[in-house]
Amino acid sequence: FPYGLGASPAGMLEQRLRRTFPDRNIEVITTALAAVNSYALLDFADEIIAEQPDLVLVYAGHNEYLGVLGVGSALSVSTSRWLTRLYMKLNRLRIVQLMAKAYGNIRGSGFGTSDDGESGDTLMARIAGQREIPFGSRLYQAGVDQFRANIAALLDKYRTAGVPVMLATLASNDADQPPFVSRPCADTDQENFGPMVADTREALDGANTQRALALLQQAVSVDDCAAGTRFLLGRSQADAGDFEAARKSFGAARDRDQLRFRAPEEFNAILAELAADQDVRLVDVRARFEQVAENGIVGTDLMLEHVHPNLDGYFLLADAFYDAMREDGLIGDWQHAVPDIVARADVPVSEVDRLFGEYKILRITAGWPFTDPPVTPELPEPRNEIEQLARQLYDQRINWTQANDQLRKLYRIAGNQHEYTRVTLILADAFPFIAQAQYEAGTALIKAQRAPEASAYLRRAVEQAPGVTNHWLAFAHALVLTGRYDIARDSLRRALALDPGNETAIKALADLDKLGIGAGGGAMKKDAQ
Repeated sequence: FPYGLGASPAGMLEQRLRRTFPDRNIEVITTALAAVNSYALLDFADEIIAEQPDLVLVYAGHNEYLGVLGVGSALSVSTSRWLTRLYMKLNRLRIVQLMAKAYGNIRGSGFGTSDDGESGDTLMARIAGQREIPFGSRLYQAGVDQFRANIAALLDKYRTAGVPVMLATLASNDADQPPFVSRPCADTDQENFGPMVADTREALDGANTQRALALLQQAVSVDDCAAGTRFLLGRSQADAGDFEAARKSFGAARDRDQLRFRAPEEFNAILAELAADQDVRLVDVRARFEQVAENGIVGTDLMLEHVHPNLDGYFLLADAFYDAMREDGLIGDWQHAVPDIVARADVPVSEVDRLFGEYKILRITAGWPFTDPPVTPELPEPRNEIEQLARQLYDQRINWTQANDQLRKLYRIAGNQHEYTRVTLILADAFPFIAQAQYEAGTALIKAQRAPEASAYLRRAVEQAPGVTNHWLAFAHALVLTGRYDIARDSLRRALALDPGNETAIKALADLDKLGIGAGGGAMKKDAQ
């Protein structure tokens, strides 16, 4: 969310791993869903194990309180974990059944918003039963205990099944997402605290950073609960250049935000502890984000709103897993590892996908809890053909396939081979059983001088449509470029069996036989492309 599968860790990893290991059949499957938590992970585990995965990647925790069956969810059974688990077993209840209930009467494709563009009653609003859970309260601790126990049980399941796991720490928007709900402690002296906060805001409005800092430090010493005060302190510390102190204050503000759509820091400590206890690989996504974030504090430079990364953030998330797999020597020989700069330039997200995602975020942030009461989102007027396609997709006047196919044609007309190839691959990966899509992807990759990847797509094309001569010719071309001459000869013979007079196949075979092992590629180039 909100860009689609290509932006997810699964989409980015699959593309990059296939490019790293062009001769391996690599499949990355996402089981991510909106508004689910560790109960869903535990619920899905047996079905995932049945698929005999080589590796399971876990990045989860932000939905722990308000996701399905969470202690603060509108779909909670009990704050007791064992009662919830018993209820699920006795009723043979699947998370998906509860999700169907949660999604009931919610129209549209954008995280539960209506398809007329109004923010209205979002899934976020429907799922949040307990909208105020104070830091350190009984419900807060129940959520911590629930997360710890479920993740521990999950890791136990995978260890017993012999399935390796990588467990990732969590990142959220701390610098630029003010707390949704901020309340002072029940025993705070409001007669002193209220005026203190008012004086602070006056100092901030007057750009009097030093006075604001002094007042805010006094305020947090008087009251430990108000998230808003901690957030303002972080802003003031950042303005003063004390970024380490600001990072801690922003984290304290996030933890004290009583509307728990962001995981508290305690969850990262639990993940690290469980990973160490069970000898599981910990992937420190949080640290990776902080290394890249402005001033070392994660904000809108990497996040769209409270927890969903932008494209740079999603790339960092996938990249952290990719590097961990490489460091651990998984899959095979990493001699063709794809550098970050190359992988980032080729992420499987088109410009239409990116714009469509931004439009959805504008819609989401126009509603609760970002805006209360909800307002009508203001979308920018399209300025060019690509923005027009994205707007038509958003307005549901065309579907995703049509939008990206038209985008691909625009790039072809403009001679933008890089973007044409990117979108062609996106479509081929979306429809892996359509031979023509695989053929077009393969020939585009040959032009891009990425023959090892091309051969994988063209292999699928000849398997799915073995009666098409051009498929065999293109496949043979890719095979020659990668030095697999014997298989290339077989492919050329298959082309001749279909079209005995095909001059390209005849000449290519003659070149291979006459000139030896290094010839033949040039003879096929024109026709295959």
